[in-house]
Amino acid sequence: MVDTADFNTLLAGLPGTYRGFLANNTTYVLSGASQYSAGEQKPGIVYDSTLTYRSAQVILTAQAADFGGRPPLRVDFTTRIHGEDAPLVVIVTHMKAFEDRTSYDQRQRSAVALKNYLDQWLPTARVLVIGDWNDDLDHSITTENGVALSSPYLNFLNDPAHYTFLTKVLTDATIRTTTEYDDVIDHTMVTDEVAVDAVPGGVQVLRPDTSIPDYAHTVSDHYPVLTRYDLSGVPGPRVRLTAPLGGTFVTGTQLTFTWRSVGVDTVRIEASYDGGNSWSVVVPSVSADAGSFTWTVPALESDLVCLRVVDTANASRFSMNPDRIWFLRTAPRVIINEVLANEPALPGGTAHEFVEVYNAGSAPVDLSGWSLWDALNRQHVFAPGTVLQPGRPLVVFGGPEGFTPGTPDTVASSGGTLSLNNTSDIVRLKRADGGVEDSVEYFSTVDAVSINRSPDLSPDAGFVLHTVLTPGRQSSPGRRADGGAF
Repeated sequence: MVDTADFNTLLAGLPGTYRGFLANNTTYVLSGASQYSAGEQKPGIVYDSTLTYRSAQVILTAQAADFGGRPPLRVDFTTRIHGEDAPLVVIVTHMKAFEDRTSYDQRQRSAVALKNYLDQWLPTARVLVIGDWNDDLDHSITTENGVALSSPYLNFLNDPAHYTFLTKVLTDATIRTTTEYDDVIDHTMVTDEVAVDAVPGGVQVLRPDTSIPDYAHTVSDHYPVLTRYDLSGVPGPRVRLTAPLGGTFVTGTQLTFTWRSVGVDTVRIEASYDGGNSWSVVVPSVSADAGSFTWTVPALESDLVCLRVVDTANASRFSMNPDRIWFLRTAPRVIINEVLANEPALPGGTAHEFVEVYNAGSAPVDLSGWSLWDALNRQHVFAPGTVLQPGRPLVVFGGPEGFTPGTPDTVASSGGTLSLNNTSDIVRLKRADGGVEDSVEYFSTVDAVSINRSPDLSPDAGFVLHTVLTPGRQSSPGRRADGGAF
């Protein structure tokens, strides 16, 4: 943020429980004005009344040049964490921008300075480092001879026992955080004391550009990035299963358990195939710091699978999948069969956009935790208990205005919209484990006309305009392409 008046306008528009300040506000940051002038970009923070402000300071000022002249802002709070008042540190950073090698080296040196600071001064603290890191995690935005350099943040990535980039899931899913660039450059990194409380699946890129005209020029060229945490429960050692949380898995395939823990030495992994009535041991003991274990799915079928990771020192400390897990002997086959991206001119507008999925396999598929994405973001998450029977469709509309209430096999997007572009886009159906089950890319649309597989319901067929497949019929959500019932 550059303009303090604009920042104050932002605060004034929020509920009264919110407070905030910029790094040059000497009421909060005594030395801030010596590091940040009124006319330059400044880190800042906005927080609500669940946090009690304690102190703030600009840190790593000796390395300010490597931070592009923007040394980080550290803010110390206390808040209720697992039933008691506890300290929480938030560090707001804005790393050096640009793709040239000099800027890359500055980001790399900044990362070294930041990690040294955290290792020395906050080795056991709950810390969130948030902001514009100006580089990605799988590889750098900087290239040499046409080859991308390694991420300048490898020093953190190579220390997973102590530091976790919660936003790496965005990198892995190629979900951009800016209006112009494909790379993910806005990140949240946390210490292991915070990582264990991060809610699995709780990372999201918000898209205010869908409702704010000319967002990139009037607000920001960055999108807000949201992370969620569960700070309830009692203090002490904890373990949290992060995968699998739900989904369908096939006999003989590899299933990787992942977890986060704090204060736990070893864990035991257990499985139940009858809804948790009886348990068998998958592995009796593995180092908690390992954070993962790979297992071969056994040769059985069950829709009542429960999986859990248990502290071997205290069986009452465990974490289990929250959503339904199915084990199948044969792979499911769910396809995207029809997409309407260019909605008709009707009341409700984009609520009439829809995506029709179809179970082309021979067994029911539990869609709990599965999701629909456009090219950038998750737009819909299928509710727990959503089971798609063989030979049946399920239609997701952009909003409830798009269909008559009570229409069979039809739901409204959990995100309130599908946000499908009329020019070109990618529609992806993802399993609960994040893998892509099916996708379709289109490069043009026709007003109020869907695209449909041709032949209809054929898993490996391409897409054509619905009016080509069935002349005189513009779309057929929840019905066969010829209008017939399933």
